[in-house]
This record gives sequence, C-alpha cells and structure tokens, in this order.
Amino acid sequence: MKRIIMLTLSFFCVFMLVGCTTNQSSNMKLETNNSVDMKELREKYPEYFELGDFKGIEVYVWQMAENSYRCGMMSGTNRNKTDEEIWGLQEKSLSVEETKAILNEIGVEENSIIVIPIAQPYSSYLYEIDDAYKEKVLDLFKN
Repeated sequence: MKRIIMLTLSFFCVFMLVGCTTNQSSNMKLETNNSVDMKELREKYPEYFELGDFKGIEVYVWQMAENSYRCGMMSGTNRNKTDEEIWGLQEKSLSVEETKAILNEIGVEENSIIVIPIAQPYSSYLYEIDDAYKEKVLDLFKN
C-alpha cells in the first residue's frame, strides 16, 4: 500500500513540474530593439504601467503614414469599448516599440495580448481594415 501511495505521489510531482515548465515557455517576451528608455516611458505614460491583464491587454493599433503605426492600450473587459474611449487613446499614443517595451516591463504574456486594428479619426492616412491589413498589424506583435 505504501508503494502505491509513493508511486502516486511521485507521478503527481513529476506531472506538476512538467506543467510548470510548459507554462514558463509561454511567457516569452516580445522582441524589441531595446532603444526605449523605460524611465522616460514611466514618467510620460504612467497609466499604461498600471493596466491589469486579468482578461488580457487590448492593444489598439492605427496607421498614421506608410509603415508608421501608433498604439494605445486598455485592460481587457467583457464589454465593447466606446468609440470615445478608443479615440481618446490618440492623446497618449505609443509607437509599436514603446508598446512592446511596456508590455514586457509589466509582464504581460504574449497570449494575453489582444491586438485590435482600428481606424483612428485623427489620422489622415487612408487604409482599409481587411484581412491582409489585420495580418500585417498582428505581425507587428509577433516574435
């Protein structure tokens, strides 16, 4: 009987260790060019460092010019954000590199990042949010 209990406990411990190791590999950081000054970002955008990621982080991305994108972030919720909330992100917009650096700094797992391409009314650059554009924007946040 003791052998069965010991064997069961051994399998349980091995199972738990394997589970922990698998989870750590999904916590990969987003690739950045490391030219971002985190102290400066914390001073300029403190609200982004306070985001909770319980339901993910929504990263709204819009295009300002060819190959020029801006981002804003909000904590994920069970409700749709209003246009006013999304448009308000323009006031504290970030570059893609700054966004990735903040997400890394606050420890958001890659699978908790929800990238949402949008058309920001403040941008005069015209583009269509079709499947190809969505894929292009999603690629900005893949390693």
